[in-house]
Amino acid sequence: MSGNKTVLADILQVREVKQKAISLIGLQGVRLEDQHELFRGLESRLNEIDTKSNSYPYLVITPDFRPVVGVEAGSFGKVPLGMIAYTIPADDYVVFRFEKKHIGDFWSNICSNENQASYNIDLTKPRFERFSPELQPSGMVEWHLPVRRT
Repeated sequence: MSGNKTVLADILQVREVKQKAISLIGLQGVRLEDQHELFRGLESRLNEIDTKSNSYPYLVITPDFRPVVGVEAGSFGKVPLGMIAYTIPADDYVVFRFEKKHIGDFWSNICSNENQASYNIDLTKPRFERFSPELQPSGMVEWHLPVRRT
């Protein structure tokens, strides 16, 4: 599978960042497939989140593959009924930036043992994507995957 790294290298811009904890309020699903429904639900209920810092959603994939879709909150305050408070942990993250059209190639390749070792990522921790006005209009995606501690 040595070709996978080459394929990824051709489509990715990669950098490492130290990320502070991010407090979110939003919705959690049961399966990865729930994410689209969660985005629609969050959009229709944004006005209920009094402490939101902005309206740019995050998609978090937890280690047990339960998606969380939420927005940054200055504080958790009162969490609306049916929503959750979730904290993306402070950590070092490898940020993968690529065109949205490559999302399938990214996920089908990044999860290989070879690529996890090569990029030093830890898929046993939460990983996330932030949807922002800087990225989405240009068709770009940035996934933040935690660095593996040795």
